[in-house]
Amino acid sequence: MNQIYKIVATLLLLIILSACARRAVQISGDQVNIQNEKPFQRFYLFGNVGVNDPDSPAAFDAMLQHINENSKKDDYLLLLGDNVLANSIRKDDEDNKDANQFKKQLEQIAKIDINTLVLPGDHDWNDEGMDGLKKIEEFTEEYLDNDEAFQPENACPLEELNISDQVEMLIVDSQWYIEDWDKNPNFNDECEINTREKFIKVLADELRKARHKTIILAMHHPLYTNGVHGGQLGMRMVTTPKQENAYIPGLGFAYSFVRSQAGLFPQDRYNPLMNDLMREIETAGSGIDRLLVVSSHEESLQYIDRDNIKQVVSGATVSQNIVSLGKKGKFAAGKIGFSEVRVFEDQSSQVLFYLVDEQGNLEQVYSNKLFDEKKPYDIDGITVTNKDAIAASIYSKEETEMSAKDEEFYGKHYRELYGIDVKAPVVMLDTLYGGLRVERAGGGNQTQGLRLIGKGDREYNMRALEKDALQFLKSAGFNELDAERYFGETLPQELIRDFYTSAHPYGAFAVPRLAGAIKLNHTHPKLFWIPKQPVLGDFNDIHGDRLYMIVEKPDDSFDSPHMFGYNKDVESTDDLFAKIREDEKYTVDEEMYIRARVFDMLLGDWDRHEDQWRWAEIKDSEDSEKSRFVAVPRDRDQVFARFDGKLLEFLNSTIGVTKQFGNYGPDIEHINEFSQSAKYLDHAVLQRTTREDWLTAVNYIQKNIDENVVKMAFNEMPKEVKDDLWQQTQEDLLARKSNLENIVNRYYDNFILFQTLKGTDKDDIFFIERLDKETTVKAYRNKDGEAADVLFERSFKDNKTEEIWIYGLDDDDEFTISGSGNSKIQIVIVGGKGDDKYTIENGKNVKIYDFESEKNEVEKRNGASVVLRDDYDINHYNHRKAPTSKLGFGAQVTYNPDDGVRPQISISKSVLGYERNPYSLKYGIEADYRSLTQAAIFQGHLAKANILGHWNLRADALITTNNYTQNFFGYGNNTTFDGDTDFDDNRVLMQRQEASLSIYKHGDYGSDFQFGIQYRGIEVEPDITRSALIDNQRDDYLDYTFKYLFDSYDNERFKTRGMHLENVLSFTDNLANGENFLSIDPSLTFWNALDDERKLIVQSRVAGQLRIGDEPVFYQAARLGADRGLRSYRQDRFTGNYAANASLDLKYDARPIKTKLLPLYWMPFIGVDAGRVWITGESSDRIHYSYGGGAHLSLTGLGRIEATYFHGPEGGRLGVGLFLGF
Repeated sequence: MNQIYKIVATLLLLIILSACARRAVQISGDQVNIQNEKPFQRFYLFGNVGVNDPDSPAAFDAMLQHINENSKKDDYLLLLGDNVLANSIRKDDEDNKDANQFKKQLEQIAKIDINTLVLPGDHDWNDEGMDGLKKIEEFTEEYLDNDEAFQPENACPLEELNISDQVEMLIVDSQWYIEDWDKNPNFNDECEINTREKFIKVLADELRKARHKTIILAMHHPLYTNGVHGGQLGMRMVTTPKQENAYIPGLGFAYSFVRSQAGLFPQDRYNPLMNDLMREIETAGSGIDRLLVVSSHEESLQYIDRDNIKQVVSGATVSQNIVSLGKKGKFAAGKIGFSEVRVFEDQSSQVLFYLVDEQGNLEQVYSNKLFDEKKPYDIDGITVTNKDAIAASIYSKEETEMSAKDEEFYGKHYRELYGIDVKAPVVMLDTLYGGLRVERAGGGNQTQGLRLIGKGDREYNMRALEKDALQFLKSAGFNELDAERYFGETLPQELIRDFYTSAHPYGAFAVPRLAGAIKLNHTHPKLFWIPKQPVLGDFNDIHGDRLYMIVEKPDDSFDSPHMFGYNKDVESTDDLFAKIREDEKYTVDEEMYIRARVFDMLLGDWDRHEDQWRWAEIKDSEDSEKSRFVAVPRDRDQVFARFDGKLLEFLNSTIGVTKQFGNYGPDIEHINEFSQSAKYLDHAVLQRTTREDWLTAVNYIQKNIDENVVKMAFNEMPKEVKDDLWQQTQEDLLARKSNLENIVNRYYDNFILFQTLKGTDKDDIFFIERLDKETTVKAYRNKDGEAADVLFERSFKDNKTEEIWIYGLDDDDEFTISGSGNSKIQIVIVGGKGDDKYTIENGKNVKIYDFESEKNEVEKRNGASVVLRDDYDINHYNHRKAPTSKLGFGAQVTYNPDDGVRPQISISKSVLGYERNPYSLKYGIEADYRSLTQAAIFQGHLAKANILGHWNLRADALITTNNYTQNFFGYGNNTTFDGDTDFDDNRVLMQRQEASLSIYKHGDYGSDFQFGIQYRGIEVEPDITRSALIDNQRDDYLDYTFKYLFDSYDNERFKTRGMHLENVLSFTDNLANGENFLSIDPSLTFWNALDDERKLIVQSRVAGQLRIGDEPVFYQAARLGADRGLRSYRQDRFTGNYAANASLDLKYDARPIKTKLLPLYWMPFIGVDAGRVWITGESSDRIHYSYGGGAHLSLTGLGRIEATYFHGPEGGRLGVGLFLGF
């Protein structure tokens, strides 16, 4: 047996060493060189130029000489990060070696007539963070004599560059995402993107908009890498002291191996926060045909081909390190060199790699095709119609037909209208509105559209009336699947397509006259049949020969009073937020915004998130320094929505989120849910208004929209849809108009429960006065120490308002809380950046947040809670943050031979207040029943966030019925088992009561820490005779515990690389007899892919249990069994002082099975277990083992089924389970 172990160990070592990364040139597959005579643009890629001692000083000169001799003026040179350390750029240290090296490099580059872009890396952020990065930006742009050379600017995360008609470049500061945002109060101060969630959304939007081009996504950290940061090992990690092996040759290799699996460093590719970023980028890029990611970070050269996403790593400009071909690698070299990307006019592209030796001799060693040429649409084959108009429908008539029974269940909607042929004008875009041309694709997940540019640079949006259900499904979490293959003709596609028919297909054409009647800014959508035509170019692939809506894009090129006013500019919502906080001279026309919001309710338009608005800047006629922003509603494609049918009625009674989808009629039954998408904007924009302002808007609309206006508006719809439903919708609109006051009052009752109030980025003064059952809040600009211009003056009643969040924003603000009243309204004050002053005479129900590092002054507290902490999340304004709560529900039913059928159910609620981590308060209960013993377990938990800094507090309780059982077969590794005996013979009846209190912290980079104390009371049956160690029928214990957990993996659904490390240390004190012992329970799990497709993986796990001190009772001892590492055995089959076990599973991620509902993922596996226990005085060399397999089946978002069967010396064991969670 020992000989076999030695052979296996030798083979494993050889496999590891053969897969080790190295510096040599490595190539996989054939090199395909593009033979293309068309013009092309070069992109030279340098990385990590800021190494202290370059491996080959002459190499850099040789590279620049090559570029100088071969480049053109429109080519690009990218420095991909790690350029220089910020602390080396100091005016008092002009002889600094690092700074002078970078200065020399920049001066050399500046002499070349080429476009140079410099990106930040992790070294550029360094220990000086954002301030140091800005210093590097200034230094770089000074020596390149170009104010746009350093990108992204101002320590922001994203910049978009339109390189040419063929190429779009997105520059990402990947270090921004993983940086500790708490370090600097000014973090994101100059950035429009100020949350990670918004960054991902904007990046995905930019990728979609440019999807017709070749997109180069440039960032320091690679999306894919087979270098050190990607988990590759090299022999030097065994033989040479390096950071990668903790500077310990030999033994340090174990550390290197663990790091390679887990991404222990924040800079490693598979560290959790880094992996979050890369997974999001991968998801956003999955639908892009030509996406090239260029990076450095690794001191190597790599080309990795992941189908539509290609990765070029070019980080060996002045230094080198080991690298492997790894998974999907085509080229790898750990040698000094650089890469070049060529993009041709036909969008074919190739990558070339050059190596440079110590003497400066440069050699091209590899080239390969990146993307094939983009096949141009055969414009010559287009038959241009000469018809003036064409009758067409959105869906075919067959697609809209439904039986009466199905229609009753799914609803009638406006389904019939989508199958009716309507007559629409045929237009050629190059003659419409003076001539239009295509700028780019639209950015929506559902709509298929194009951005058009016309005369005078006026912009228009062209949108197909048919929405794309498959694209929506792909964007909803199924990006890795072929949408056509797995969702074509399935229930989700049919449901979503049918869902779209709930909106009136031609309702948007009625809106302009209605909006005009109440003097609201509006666009003028027009219906056209747009045939395939030359001006569409390659967009003819997916566009043309359909019904389209063309509508103006709100901007300053349209400045007529009936559209967007005589505006100076038209801003996005993000730009509006930046303006109104900048200075009090910028204000929102709240009257017109409220009118627009009441108009939303009249129209039944439930989709009114912030991107559905633009803001026309209108100069004050009396003071040209002042401007007001007037709302411009857009995208009215959800008006008059009819969500009917028994299915929706059922969902509304069980799932609250569907209540926003109403059936258009005289009332809005669920007005709060209907307004869900607009509530954040309402709170952000409305600072001065009251209920009377909303009712004024109601009165104005009721007065100015009459039956005649409605009739004229609806006559703008195609005549073919003017049927009974057309007439009924008009009657419903007029009835809803009459009921508007009731609707608006109900909405305002909910709206006023919570309010946000804001100052400006200048010095402001806030006065909060506590009265009896009332609170007033007044804010003014602080000019020369006095309250000056009024920002707002508000009064709130206790019976109407529950909570107010007040943001001082930037600069030095003063807050005074006075009054002796008993108002119970919860007040949250967020001082923001600057040196703020707080005078609190009545601090009851007041909580204050501000930066610890700022010079804030709190004169009095008087009962107020004051939290001074450098914490980005609590000290920055986020308009999408509001009090809310979430319910969680989980249910599962499992079967195993020990418990029988075991149903479990859990219910929890998360309360999200101002301070979250990730919740403010969370509580829940769980019930667990076991059919064979008829025992039940009841558990409850309560957790409160940030009780001590970023540490949460958690309380848990557990109680069982008195027929709860635990198996016990005696102590030792050689205990006997008789398969013919009754299971009850090994069951010990007991009852458990437990209560615990702990604090825990979840780190950003994968680590969790927990400290706690636990009380346990355990009462066993009085006649137990199996162990002399039980002296008392009942024992009470105190446990003092510490738990550490590290989790890191690439993919939650199917892990192909990762590590789970857990260690629980517990000191147990028996309160009855004073005995105590120490428990140490470590476990370690690895996941590793075995094939290039990452479909076959091996999961390996080792675990141990140690009990040190007085002998523990059986239920506290080290145990092995079915749920503790030996899957074919009874639960708790072996008991001892120490235990060790290991398992090895081979899992396969099989191709999903298309079902009518959702794709069915199934993962078969086989596995083997081994383990044993030890007790003092026993001599045993027996290793217990199991072998078997099973399968996991899952429907994403619904649940999963698991089935396993394992066999061993004591027989087989079957386990099945159904798991649901919402």
